[in-house]
Amino acid sequence: MTVAGFLLLILADFLIARGKKAGPAQFFGYLAVGSSLALLVLAPLRTKHGIGWIPSVFLILASAASASLLLWSVFFEIPGAGKRRGLSPSEVYDKGTYSLCRHPGFWWFSFLALSLGLLKGIFAYSLTIFLMIVLDLLLIFIQDRYTFPKIFGGYGEYKKRVPFLFPRLRARESRGE
Repeated sequence: MTVAGFLLLILADFLIARGKKAGPAQFFGYLAVGSSLALLVLAPLRTKHGIGWIPSVFLILASAASASLLLWSVFFEIPGAGKRRGLSPSEVYDKGTYSLCRHPGFWWFSFLALSLGLLKGIFAYSLTIFLMIVLDLLLIFIQDRYTFPKIFGGYGEYKKRVPFLFPRLRARESRGE
């Protein structure tokens, strides 16, 4: 289900980049990836011995925080801020989490998958978690190199200012170029 979801999201991006409607592919892609995460949440514990209630509480809180940040960054931040700032759907949003790196949702998704995996038994679900993170990385690589430059005006300039994945610890200094 995870693979199918990410393949649908990649297909949707290619369709959008070509100016075609991709609503069903995108919807079902997000649905499949979300369902994969939900199945991981509902999966039975696969550890021989419990990890203890303190680490479990920490991992549950980390999962909830990661899920909230993922939903915020991917589904709410851009549409909400775009409306407030009067941005059209084809303009780059470069504030909030998107001023730190171009794909903050990757980090939230990865933290969510890892925290759920640790909670449920990392060795039993390691292949699933690895697959989810690698497919998400492939998706954002395709978006960054192919899709987004075609659909967002000013994306090339945004790429020069904001790092791909690893946020800068301090602001980039101007070189007067």
